[in-house]
Amino acid sequence: MRRFSLGAYPATGISDARTEARSLHHRVRQEGADPVAERRAERAAAEAGRQGVGTLASLIDLYERQKGGKLRSWPEYRRSIARVFGPLLPRPLAGLTVGDVQMAADGYAAGQQASLAVRCLRPILKWAAAPGRAYVAPDVVGISPPASVQRRQRVLDREELARLLPALRASDRPYGAALRFILLTLCRREEACGARWRDVDWQAGTWTIPAERSKNGQAHVVPLSRQALDLLRSCLPKTPDPAALIFATSTGSALPNWDRETKVLQTASGTSGWHRHDLRRTGATMLGEMGELPDIIEAALNHTSIRSPLAATYNRSRYRPQVATALQRLADALDGIETGGAQIVQLHPVPSPAARRPPAR
Repeated sequence: MRRFSLGAYPATGISDARTEARSLHHRVRQEGADPVAERRAERAAAEAGRQGVGTLASLIDLYERQKGGKLRSWPEYRRSIARVFGPLLPRPLAGLTVGDVQMAADGYAAGQQASLAVRCLRPILKWAAAPGRAYVAPDVVGISPPASVQRRQRVLDREELARLLPALRASDRPYGAALRFILLTLCRREEACGARWRDVDWQAGTWTIPAERSKNGQAHVVPLSRQALDLLRSCLPKTPDPAALIFATSTGSALPNWDRETKVLQTASGTSGWHRHDLRRTGATMLGEMGELPDIIEAALNHTSIRSPLAATYNRSRYRPQVATALQRLADALDGIETGGAQIVQLHPVPSPAARRPPAR
């Protein structure tokens, strides 16, 4: 004989107790349930959750040690997951359902950020639900992004740049200088955030992005225009630490509040709807409109393959002299836009009268 508690009177009435007893009797006899073991497991899971063991957070830590730490983008993945799924991190995995995870994603205010977090979390859940592990229920892997991912095509026009560039120069925050640096070098935000003084060669006028911080895993030497060098000199402390970040907070740590600071700069410049990566796209588009060859633009963007993967297999050149010329032209054009100079239009040679005359038959 075993006794099971059904509830406390008068919160649980006689009729309710009889109904619960019949249901419990059926579960024990027909389904092999053990209420005592179930409650013991629930208490153990709750205690583990309080100690951070067997939780979603501990699962992410385990995945980082096994696989995630090898990814260059892993820190960004962790920040994205924590931003959207933060309330679920202390939850025990035993009670985590697909509805819990999906509701957290769907309820997040920014749909695109939530979709990014889902794409970052899903490989972890898939790894955890594998038959050899079964840390989570298999159906948890089936979470869906709350918003469809759309490829951005935003490019700032001349009028927007004429308002934004003075705002970036006037800003006393490191974000303004970092965004100007992105425009002048066509680098990625993560590359600008990780730039250190030891990576700058003042004599050669170059900035090297180490392989471990480059998206394609290859070191990239960026020729710096006069304007980019002047920008770096304006940020240079009196006694620079070679290992220190160029664009950092007052405590020397990496810049954390990009979304907030971007909105501040948008308000100051009277612009809207642009993202940090849109500045990189804007600079590349300007080079194309100035007549630079696609190969040179691709090299300046530090894409893995230039023109085609097959061509990259044989042609390993990164066109550094041509990239240096292109980035200097870009910096000069941006200066002209900021100061209100005339727009430079590329002129094509006019054919001679003899060349225009139709051939004789």
